[in-house]
Amino acid sequence: MRLWNKNFGRETKVKDFTGRTIAKGAYNDRNSEFGWNVDHILPQSRGGVTADHNLVCCHILTNDEKADRFPCFTANGISFEIRRVQNHYEIRAREKLEQSEQECDDVDFYDSAAGIRLFKNLKGIQNKDRFVGTVFIYLKSVSNGAVIDFIEKIFDSESISYSKYNNWYNGLSSSSDTYPQNVKITISNFDMPYQSDSSELLDKCVLLNTYLSSYFHKDKYVADFHIYYRIDSISRTTIPKMPSRQFDDSRFTTKKNGLYVNDLVLSNIDAGEKVEKNSFSNFEYTRYNFVFTNLEKNLIKEVKGK
Repeated sequence: MRLWNKNFGRETKVKDFTGRTIAKGAYNDRNSEFGWNVDHILPQSRGGVTADHNLVCCHILTNDEKADRFPCFTANGISFEIRRVQNHYEIRAREKLEQSEQECDDVDFYDSAAGIRLFKNLKGIQNKDRFVGTVFIYLKSVSNGAVIDFIEKIFDSESISYSKYNNWYNGLSSSSDTYPQNVKITISNFDMPYQSDSSELLDKCVLLNTYLSSYFHKDKYVADFHIYYRIDSISRTTIPKMPSRQFDDSRFTTKKNGLYVNDLVLSNIDAGEKVEKNSFSNFEYTRYNFVFTNLEKNLIKEVKGK
């Protein structure tokens, strides 16, 4: 009741943030169409505290639909995102966020008023952390450049860079500019504001892992491979840059082929529910060696059918 009075004063009926009507006298009443209770904005499972700034009065159905989902959820048919604002979290409708971001995209920079308005809008979102996704792909003894082109097609919406890699597997090197050679591919997405962005990049990694393990490796287009997918949280108040932590490549020479992810990938999406977190203190990645099963079966058939 104290929280209701603080937020709504003497009102006896109001709408929660999804538009559902709640009534002051129907607290925790599941038999009432206006039943409501109190929910944590940042879920307790994510470290959310029981304090006024992290509590919201909402319809019981809204609470059930939101549950512990983070950062995105759907309630009353509307998509929402939980965003950090200064030292607390707020619930924002994604449609409004996307509309605001679209307004930032359509700017006439020759109009001084429009330019300054854009700058002020950007200043207003500086407290939101930026999530950067990076995928490091190590390929040993690539026998055909089409493998590289194929990977390029999978990650066609991300930034890609390449380098020859001559220290993998106990100093094995390829000094020639012709294949086979060892290749390191770095794939970057500098702004992944939504949980769906993180999941999409993970799906691409699983897709590549399926092709590499079930076709390219079995058909000897690559001798060995490693995929490392990491997410880094970078404050908007600092100048965005690539993750500063680079691989000590010598540590990975004994690792099995497959896909590995860091802790933020595991915690940011449902990936963490599928594997046990790596317990080795000197290795920050957890093996996430999943494949798309039906695709894997068909690829193996392709190899056997040659």
